Amino acid sequence: MPRAIGCDVSLWHVGPETNYQYDVDALERLLTPRTKVIVVNTPHNPTGAMLSPADASRVYALAESVGATIIGDEAYRWLAVPDGAPFAPPFVDMGPHGISVGTLSKPFGLPGLRIGWIAGSPDLVRRCWSYRDYVSLSPGKLNDALAQLAMTHRERIIARNHAIISANLAVARQWMSERRDFLSWTPPRGGLLALIKYDLPMDSLSLADHLALDYSVMLAPGSAFGYENHLRLGIGQDPTVFEQGLAQASACFENVIARQTKVSSARAR
Repeated sequence: MPRAIGCDVSLWHVGPETNYQYDVDALERLLTPRTKVIVVNTPHNPTGAMLSPADASRVYALAESVGATIIGDEAYRWLAVPDGAPFAPPFVDMGPHGISVGTLSKPFGLPGLRIGWIAGSPDLVRRCWSYRDYVSLSPGKLNDALAQLAMTHRERIIARNHAIISANLAVARQWMSERRDFLSWTPPRGGLLALIKYDLPMDSLSLADHLALDYSVMLAPGSAFGYENHLRLGIGQDPTVFEQGLAQASACFENVIARQTKVSSARAR
């Protein structure tokens, strides 16, 4: 979107070369006196990387040093994982340069309501209300009522989420360990997502299509995010369905390996 309106965009990359973690030194090298906005997605989609409180404070200080606004895309806030990293405070709480964006879709499992929020300075909020009057005006009354109900019971929802994440993460760790000869990953430090790196003779889009069409498993292709030979795994599904999905993915991978072995054998003959 920034590029679409004519902005000059520099990407702060998170990936295998950074061990799927944020490199704040790399961000500092990207900044110039012309930098107007820094956008940070933490926990990160699709790697599961997360800014520590200390690193988040440093990012805010870097934004402040060049007079830039820092926008925290915090869609996965409250989705803590066992032995994961602690969440940093929202950027809006760090000072006048901070803006925080959130949603009911991810931490509350309510994407159909299409309700989220932006928190910032009074002037920013006033201008956002003005734009909203021209874009969507107001949510449906039922959507709004359900959103308020979810927020009222958010502690129970968060506890439920934590139980699901804990169960699925344990299963995923075991599943990955049993296939470490061709799969590897860095478990999420927060949120629901991680990247699986695979060693199979198929590009990620073809493999993701094969999984979806023939095995009813949705693992997003890494190429959609700029990570070829990766698949994005989400650990927020009902645990029974999650285990079934991993079993189906295993069947798919075994089929791909068997075909590779058959082709190699034919070539050898």
